[in-house]
Amino acid sequence: MEFPGFLGNSEVKQALSVAFAAGRFPHAVMLQGERGSGKSTLAEIVAQALVCRDKSAAPCGRCPSCIRARAGSHPDVQVVRGGGASGALTVEAVRLMLEDAYRMPEEADYNVYIVYLGEHSLPAAQNKLLKLIEEPPQGAVFLLLCPSAEAALPTIRSRVQIFTLRPPEREEAAQWLVAHYGMEPEQARELADLCGGNLGRMQEELKGGGLGQAFSIAKEMAEAMLGTGGHPLLKAAAPLQKDRSLFREALARLAVIFRDACVARAGGTTALSGAVQTVDKLCNLPMRRLLCLPDLVEEYRQKLERNANTGLLLTCFCAELLENGR
Repeated sequence: MEFPGFLGNSEVKQALSVAFAAGRFPHAVMLQGERGSGKSTLAEIVAQALVCRDKSAAPCGRCPSCIRARAGSHPDVQVVRGGGASGALTVEAVRLMLEDAYRMPEEADYNVYIVYLGEHSLPAAQNKLLKLIEEPPQGAVFLLLCPSAEAALPTIRSRVQIFTLRPPEREEAAQWLVAHYGMEPEQARELADLCGGNLGRMQEELKGGGLGQAFSIAKEMAEAMLGTGGHPLLKAAAPLQKDRSLFREALARLAVIFRDACVARAGGTTALSGAVQTVDKLCNLPMRRLLCLPDLVEEYRQKLERNANTGLLLTCFCAELLENGR
């Protein structure tokens, strides 16, 4: 199996290729990974390969089946999405998929379903999906996409093969940017560093995303928490109060900065955040306080995902940062 446009993740590619070549492709695969890690890209490639007419070079990209699958018009490839802001899979969406799954494929050997579980799919929808996975119709393949397998029921996790997708190496991601967007190599490396090699986020940033702003806010907040008063921290965090998406990105940046500070304080040298000066300042904190910070960020990230009041959440978060920074 070929993987055009999908970088890194060599172990995942190898496992899928071996299963495909042996004619033992699993009936249910779960792809987990952060937003922008390539879940949709890989699922589309796998779906295209499963319906491709040239099994020796699938997906060939040239046969009518590949062309139709890539265009989203192949009758044997279905995309199942949830609803609402979280994209949670619904009972109705599973019901419609269940009805369709028992028909014979029209052109290919498989009926392929790319299923977006969202972050918090309803238990009722997952239980209905479980019945379909437990007794799959002949020729049906389900590609389940989610940020984390932990969001799925244990009974579903036990019946699927789970693959974790990670961003490619930053240099590889930078080279991809140079090849596809004509960027200067140095500029491409800076963007790859900012986004941790995450191709999806890199492309969002090129279209006017807020990662650069989130990174600046995170650095300013991390340094302000070391001060004696709360005003500088609240001022730095002010743009997050009415922008949940920016708040989410700033938390992600803070998590990496605090992780780097813990590593540096313990004598390590591996840095991921790109905020060298901020990390150096944080290293003045006692180790026990530094170790609390990543967990604190994760706690508030989860609260944000549960739709807590943004203004109140931000105020409480800043208060706890100040407490840990003293």
